[in-house]
Amino acid sequence: MTAVGTCRVFRPDPRTLDRRERHHRGCFSAAHRENWTVVVTVEGEVDAANSRALATYIEGQIAGARRLVIDLRMTDFFGSAGFAALHYINVVCSRSGVDWVIQSGRQVRRLLAICDPACELPLERTRSPLDEVRAGAGDRKLLIGGHH
Repeated sequence: MTAVGTCRVFRPDPRTLDRRERHHRGCFSAAHRENWTVVVTVEGEVDAANSRALATYIEGQIAGARRLVIDLRMTDFFGSAGFAALHYINVVCSRSGVDWVIQSGRQVRRLLAICDPACELPLERTRSPLDEVRAGAGDRKLLIGGHH
């Protein structure tokens, strides 16, 4: 007997690409680069109130991409529900053949050290000079963005 099931096919509305979205205390934005790379930047907080929205947002942005960069350096708070979202994104990228990496600051690395001790998620290993500075997310935004 042949197994019967369903397969989710996700074809995003082109008008939603690169659209900035705010969910609870977090804001997500994406930039599609010419080399099939999508950079998703997350600002604010990722917790139980918006982690599912983050995963759905990223899933919608990676259609047709070959590489994904998730920039979490400007998050003020990253809860365990955010880890679940990253795990889901890992599964989606694996199924889609998308190579991906997480750029993070202290908050995310601290959580991943606890939740992902085997280092299965693709965390970028380079440390930022911002990690050594006791700066809040607002300060990091100015430093990363180059605004003086």
